[in-house]
Amino acid sequence: MTNTLRMIVDNLHDTTTLTATSEALAVAYTQRTGRAYVWRSADLADQVITATLPTPAFIDALVIYRHNLSATATVRLELLNEGSVVYDTGAVIVSGLVALGDFRFGVDPWGATLTDDLPIQQAPFWFPATAITGYRLTISDPENLDGVMEVGRIIAGTTVIPQFNASYGVELEWQDAAEHRRSEGGSLRTLGGGLARRLAFDLDYMDANGRATLTRAFLRGGKGRDVYVSMYPEAGGLEEAEHAFLARRQDNYGHRHDFFANWRSSLTLVEV
Repeated sequence: MTNTLRMIVDNLHDTTTLTATSEALAVAYTQRTGRAYVWRSADLADQVITATLPTPAFIDALVIYRHNLSATATVRLELLNEGSVVYDTGAVIVSGLVALGDFRFGVDPWGATLTDDLPIQQAPFWFPATAITGYRLTISDPENLDGVMEVGRIIAGTTVIPQFNASYGVELEWQDAAEHRRSEGGSLRTLGGGLARRLAFDLDYMDANGRATLTRAFLRGGKGRDVYVSMYPEAGGLEEAEHAFLARRQDNYGHRHDFFANWRSSLTLVEV
């Protein structure tokens, strides 16, 4: 793996058969896009989510997306092949605590993480490409103040990695759906709300193979397919989390043959 931009275009989790230790809300909701759908545990006992693929496949990434796990929660990911564990992360803390050197006493709450201010929390796992028939997630969060654990989406698959990273000029915009309206008396009222990200970037250097890889990936699903994008994978903290989200293409896919043996493509992704 490199630190180059990564995208998961084909989410294999959506095709799996799922079981969970408890389901106050169905674990199958992790296969649905809408933000209102979440898997919810019945309590704070350790939870195990098991996914079985319809056919064997290779994956090199898995993301727990829109979760409510606390700063002390741990997640263990085990990749399975015909019942045998072929990769095991062990129990890892998925939220990055603010380091003591950066902790602001009297400002940051105890146990604050670097991404607390983001509206969506996520936990990406990157690993070597592995042949699997399923995977198992063991989640432990006995100190969760919500009294239950929740996960909105799980994304698993093989990453699409461009030959060269995005060019300088990457543009991230937090789109605020609120609208300002002025009343008859002249007061300013704000209606609605909600945040969603828009990420625009250029891939300026691709040979024929790189262009073909991108074309095959984006023509399989069209604009309606969810794409997980991570602009700065494994950078950690706010830099990685702010530039990583589940999205869809805003515009048509295309590329330009701008000089000998080189193609360019521009992509704009909007958060779902």
